[in-house]
Amino acid sequence: MQLQPKDAFVLPANSVQEMHVGVRPVQVGCKNVFINVVDTEFHQLIRSWLVTIISRHPVINKSFELMLPVGGGKGSNKKISFKNPYGVRKVFFVRTNRDDLLHLKEQRLELGPAETASIGLRFCPSMAPGYTEILVFINDEDDKNEETFCVKATYQ
Repeated sequence: MQLQPKDAFVLPANSVQEMHVGVRPVQVGCKNVFINVVDTEFHQLIRSWLVTIISRHPVINKSFELMLPVGGGKGSNKKISFKNPYGVRKVFFVRTNRDDLLHLKEQRLELGPAETASIGLRFCPSMAPGYTEILVFINDEDDKNEETFCVKATYQ
């Protein structure tokens, strides 16, 4: 799971503050995270919360199998298509769980009603043969998952 770096902010005395916490898991599992409120002037712990994050495998909408060369020099380029399923213009954000293996050429898509776009995938070269599954997430403007593609990459 990836967590954002620590954020510091000033809390006024005798007031209620709301804190929004976003979590974007990149692997399946369970993780406990502490959120601490610390008085930086007196170096005292004021409050602490334990947040348990449980993530499951996403629903895979499409799956692709690719054979990629080992020691591919510059890597390999592929494209997959995505269609806006809505009757209105929407913005979508594209992310992957394996930034070390896959670079996305488009990370933001703005599509009209029922419009289709190609998502450029650039696979980093691998020096060793093997198999891996790479997930590509397409989320809406509120970061809610719309679709998930699974790319099953075999390096030979």
